[in-house]
Amino acid sequence: MKVAPGNYTITCSAIFVFTMLSSQANAACSRDDVNFYLDKGFTTDQITALCSEASTPVSGSAKSEQLNSKQQAVSPAADDNALFLNRAIKAQEINLSSDSLSYTQKKMCMEYGEEDLFGFTPKVCPDVIFTISLKGLEVLDTGKKYGFYGAPEVRVKSSVIKREIIGELKDKKPEERELILDVFEKGFETAIPIRDDFSLEQVKQVLLELSN
Repeated sequence: MKVAPGNYTITCSAIFVFTMLSSQANAACSRDDVNFYLDKGFTTDQITALCSEASTPVSGSAKSEQLNSKQQAVSPAADDNALFLNRAIKAQEINLSSDSLSYTQKKMCMEYGEEDLFGFTPKVCPDVIFTISLKGLEVLDTGKKYGFYGAPEVRVKSSVIKREIIGELKDKKPEERELILDVFEKGFETAIPIRDDFSLEQVKQVLLELSN
């Protein structure tokens, strides 16, 4: 029986990576996980880092968040996607369920109102919970926030995107809250912040697989 060169390469790479991980008592990835990541185009170094980081001891709250992601996942592939997005998205409390992706973006700053006498515009930086429906999820673009510079991000469109300001701006006056909500992001599009050391194309591929 002949073995296709591509499959042979993946098999050899999988054996190599899995052998390395086997020496780590707490390694979190199985051989199937390794094959999944190789299939997605990850390098052996990236897979080793992903599986090693996933096995690092975490706090009680972080463990709870990871368990929630795995409990909500509906298949082994979804487990892998949840693990990947937990590492790739530059946010906190990242959860993937069968119908939505949610995360908390810290210090989402926005200017509101008019400039004062010194040319300064009031600014507020609340924490915001994003919940993005997987139904009709589309990836519109990938790149830097400001074109050629800024944090990497993946701009998406979905049938439903919910945004919840944590604390509901309770320290602001009613007229200030109204001005802030006027400039607060709305609609069916948003930009998901991604960590610098993750491929935007790989994030795009995973998000497209999750779309239903």
